[in-house]
Amino acid sequence: MEKLLLVEDEEITGKLISGLLQQIGYTRDQILWRCSISQLGAINCEDISVVITDLTLPDSTYLNTFDEIRKLFPGKPIVVLTGAGQKELALKTIQHGAQDYLEKGEISKKMLSKSIQYAIERNNILESIFVEKQNLRATINNTKDIIWSVSKNFKIISANNAFWHRLNILTGKAKHEVTEMDFDKERFDTWIQYYDRALKDEAYKIVWEEELNGKTVFEEVSFNPIHDKDNKVIGVSCFSRDISEQQHHLNMIEKQNEQLRKIAWVQSHEVRSPVTTILGLLQLYNHENTADPENVDILKYLQAAAENLDMITRKINDYTQMQGK
Repeated sequence: MEKLLLVEDEEITGKLISGLLQQIGYTRDQILWRCSISQLGAINCEDISVVITDLTLPDSTYLNTFDEIRKLFPGKPIVVLTGAGQKELALKTIQHGAQDYLEKGEISKKMLSKSIQYAIERNNILESIFVEKQNLRATINNTKDIIWSVSKNFKIISANNAFWHRLNILTGKAKHEVTEMDFDKERFDTWIQYYDRALKDEAYKIVWEEELNGKTVFEEVSFNPIHDKDNKVIGVSCFSRDISEQQHHLNMIEKQNEQLRKIAWVQSHEVRSPVTTILGLLQLYNHENTADPENVDILKYLQAAAENLDMITRKINDYTQMQGK
């Protein structure tokens, strides 16, 4: 049976809140009333569904009280009780993780019920967001792809481990030590231009070439605008994946295509000339009288044309061998 923990050292306030709690459905056994931090150590955190606590106790005051309660009952929704004129203190506890606050002189049955319900629901939502955020962080950190986002003033909003590892390789510095001055001006200005383009609400991709550890690395980088609820661009989400293998393969294909183009040109231009010459000389050759003196010269020309054709053939063969490299 889950219980509600009330931490209040003023007897009148404690009895008032305890009575109101019973009116909204809590039994006496479900209400644990304690007067100080020192009395909370024996309580099992798992038994508690919500904590209502005063901030001024005999052994603790103000934010120290809240911090101690949160340490003793982590993940539990907390509603703080404040005195008149302590709104600023109450808001600070909200910033520190409290779900709601109640001013002692204004507590009613309806207000108490609503505050408890709100605290539990808000805590569940925050817990769900936290778990989802942790799952997302685990997911993006479980990839070698580089993922990060920047704000409108080009500051890093979030990034995965792969991003910080790359910056460490480039700068030799740890995550929180990297500054703008660690990058050469040309690189820095180039990336500012990329971000600025996406901040103008354009989603696009580039291929980035980088020298890392003596190797040329190619990466496909995607830039996508981040919009707020009014559809205004407030930042840029970036995703970079290594495409070196594909790029090297494309480069090899392009080299092979270049060789094929050379072979095709040689075949269509250089081969044609000696072949035409040979065909023409064959027509001049005197087949009926092979002893014709002019046949000697024709044979010499045929030999020269054949040697030229052989040289061209060797050139084609060289291009063919280069194609496979």
